[in-house]
Amino acid sequence: MRFVAIFFTLLVSISALADTPIGTHQDLFKISEIKVQGNKKVEAEAILEKISAKKNMMVDNYTIRNDIKTIYNMKYFDSVEMHQNGSVLLIKVVEKKIISKIIFEGNDEVSEEDLKEQLKTKEYNILDVNTIKSDVLTLQKFYEEKGFYLANITYDLTKNEFGGLDLTFKIKEFDKVTVKKILFLGNHELTDSELKAVMFTQEESLFSGLSGSGNFKEFYFKTDVEKLKYLYKSKGFLQVNIGNPVITVSEDKKWIFITINVKEGPKFSVNDIYFNGELLFTESEMRDEIRLTSGEIYSEEVLRQDIQKLTEMYQDKGYAFANVLRRLQIVPGENKVDIHYSFEKGEIAYFGKIIVKGNTKTRDKVIRRELRIHEGMKYSGSLLRRSKENVNRLGFFEQGSVIFNTVSVKGKDNILNVEISVKERQTGQISLGAGYSTATQGFFQASIAQNNFRGMGQNLNLNVSISKFQKTYNFGFTEPYFLDSKWTAGWDIYQTQNGLISSFSSEKKGVDLRVGYPIFEYTRVFLTLRHEETTIEDVRNPSVNLDLENGIASTLRTTLRYDKRNNIFEPTDGHYGSLSIEYAGFYGDQDWIKGTAEGRFYEPVYEDFVFRTRLRLEQIAKTPGSAGIPRTEKFQMGGSRNMRGYNFEDIGPIRELEDKQDGELRDFNIGGQVSFLSQFEIEHPLVKEAGLKWVVFYDAGNVFLEELDPDDFKLKRDYGFGFRWFSPIGVLRFEFGYPLDAEEGQEGNQFHFDIGQLF
Repeated sequence: MRFVAIFFTLLVSISALADTPIGTHQDLFKISEIKVQGNKKVEAEAILEKISAKKNMMVDNYTIRNDIKTIYNMKYFDSVEMHQNGSVLLIKVVEKKIISKIIFEGNDEVSEEDLKEQLKTKEYNILDVNTIKSDVLTLQKFYEEKGFYLANITYDLTKNEFGGLDLTFKIKEFDKVTVKKILFLGNHELTDSELKAVMFTQEESLFSGLSGSGNFKEFYFKTDVEKLKYLYKSKGFLQVNIGNPVITVSEDKKWIFITINVKEGPKFSVNDIYFNGELLFTESEMRDEIRLTSGEIYSEEVLRQDIQKLTEMYQDKGYAFANVLRRLQIVPGENKVDIHYSFEKGEIAYFGKIIVKGNTKTRDKVIRRELRIHEGMKYSGSLLRRSKENVNRLGFFEQGSVIFNTVSVKGKDNILNVEISVKERQTGQISLGAGYSTATQGFFQASIAQNNFRGMGQNLNLNVSISKFQKTYNFGFTEPYFLDSKWTAGWDIYQTQNGLISSFSSEKKGVDLRVGYPIFEYTRVFLTLRHEETTIEDVRNPSVNLDLENGIASTLRTTLRYDKRNNIFEPTDGHYGSLSIEYAGFYGDQDWIKGTAEGRFYEPVYEDFVFRTRLRLEQIAKTPGSAGIPRTEKFQMGGSRNMRGYNFEDIGPIRELEDKQDGELRDFNIGGQVSFLSQFEIEHPLVKEAGLKWVVFYDAGNVFLEELDPDDFKLKRDYGFGFRWFSPIGVLRFEFGYPLDAEEGQEGNQFHFDIGQLF
């Protein structure tokens, strides 16, 4: 079309030169003036700047031809002509129309603002039909990503009263196409559920409206076939063949049915493993590091991990550019495969500059002190990996945003700069909560927490919790690297008023000082000195001894803590363990000793499914010469923080005693000296982008009067489900618990709302 227009204008413009032979120059006339006609929006000066013809210049036929092409290539005009009027060169143009307005018709499910964001064409731009056609394809893809797979989009251009054009996109959305059924044919070794689990495309489910699962998105569907192949090869099926999926749309265009043909082929095992090339380690050393061994079922995933491990072995020797190649050779006539590793070590490299990017708030030193590499040292793959894990573990950055790139220095091929890119996450939290529970009735919670105070990695928090029966105030601060040393230091000031315990009401005021120091990688020892004053009143339980309860407790707690979680605030992998001994009796009125052991484990079991478990054992005992253990220090269970199927104080030694206030017989939880708790959870994203997750859980635990008797180890149990929102103000937990061992008078179920991670 463009060529025709140029050709046409050339014919019109140089009609007077029809007798001039092609390929020759002919001077036409000397220009005394150049005039532009027909331009309304484009300035004449903008046109005159582009052409080579100038005033007082002798113009020839080639100049005319080239200038017409130049003006047309400005893309502002539908036609361009040049005429001679005496000694005046007259340029006549017809401007392209302007898009005055962009209109959408038929977009009931998608907002006009969202659609306009996808367009390259903008209002008051000059008409470009090719750009509009490209926009139609972009809108079509945008609708497909939202599940409107059958959406149809066309456009129309109409002149308006102002001489411009109205661009109308006409949209037929139809209903969202939902995947009704995914059918596999030919799969004998792997079940349908195993295959569906790895696919992005999912069948419609109960939560499809929230999570978007069940929507068909062609872009992601194309990767599903490769995921299926990878799964089969990770199960030993090297020769699997996944046919092109057959997609059928229902007559009402609401449902999609997907059929996938599978030819699994035989399952292969590993025959032998060979190591060739530039070997730095003995064969036995390398075999010790890899997981695939002769006789085992072949796995593509394990092979990938083995290659990563072997590569890291070379990199730890400084060979940053080491390359581990693998070749698979099927043993003829047998369902076995030989694995051939070939090594190219490259040159020894060193770390150059370490550059941190993207940390708008967090100081460089907060990131650098977590690194296990430093400038000038020999390259190490494992230390680089551990450095990345440590930065991730801080919890100050968005998941997946911590990226370590190695960049070669120009002219120094053996020097690698390390560029660390991060994206800050919201580490400050201001949370307000109010609600009702059977334990506290109406309650109000507020907290201000900054886990990266001043960008220095410090923790500052202020918590307030007020209900009819309980009030808690806490102000604390922690410096993880005191005076830029390896020491951790911190303090807390707190006050608690507790009326939840049936035996009495209590008030505690105290302060603690704590220090910590790393003794091994991921392991620290902490010392905490606490001074606390306890006052109880409204005593109802006749067994409570006021002289034992009231007074001052001075305690020293020693804690050994191991923490290898991948993220402190939202862990999905790793483990945590702690052992602590707390002794009261240096001065004051109370004498006792308490021991606590706790372990937490996080394991990604499949895709985004995370298994979490927590085990905790506590015991408190009298010290020699002690008058006894205060009830305020003894244990009971029930509520959102432990046994979620039970109410507060439901679990523990119960005694029927005469109420000191009204003289009636009542059941009192007198507290126990031993507490055991185990919690198990499966957590999975519900709406990943919004930080919304669902969880199912099972709790088992109990409180024992004086000691843990292995012959009479009975546990209370509960189960339930809940939702967690990792919101900008913190983790909001909504959980429904159901007891399995409820006794008469105990609630049949519990609803808990709480703020903060459980473990």
